[in-house]
Amino acid sequence: MIQDGFLIQALTMMGYHLPTLLATVFGLAMLWARAPAAAPGRALAIGGTAMMLGSSVLGMLISIGQTWLIHNTDDGFVSISSMVTIIGMLSMLLTVVNAVGLGLLAWGASKAMAATLWKSEPAAG
Repeated sequence: MIQDGFLIQALTMMGYHLPTLLATVFGLAMLWARAPAAAPGRALAIGGTAMMLGSSVLGMLISIGQTWLIHNTDDGFVSISSMVTIIGMLSMLLTVVNAVGLGLLAWGASKAMAATLWKSEPAAG
């Protein structure tokens, strides 16, 4: 049976990631359903938001895995220390993926705003 301490900590980890998960799912749904397919920057924004969603889900799973590792270790600190190092490196990689996703989202938004600006300017001549 799952230990009560692990279950509480796993639910807490899920709670920490829930706002980001909800925001990225909502953003992805808005971009997918409401933005016209030919809109400038739409593909960049969808790709960036999907990257952020994926990194958030993986980050949550890594956090829960780390909690499980700590609760179920029998060898003490020596076996945990190498795993925590690997988990730390994976978390850093996910932070980079999240930052790239945010950059793509911003790039897509700037392309959409620039296209709107070009359409609203009167023709010179």
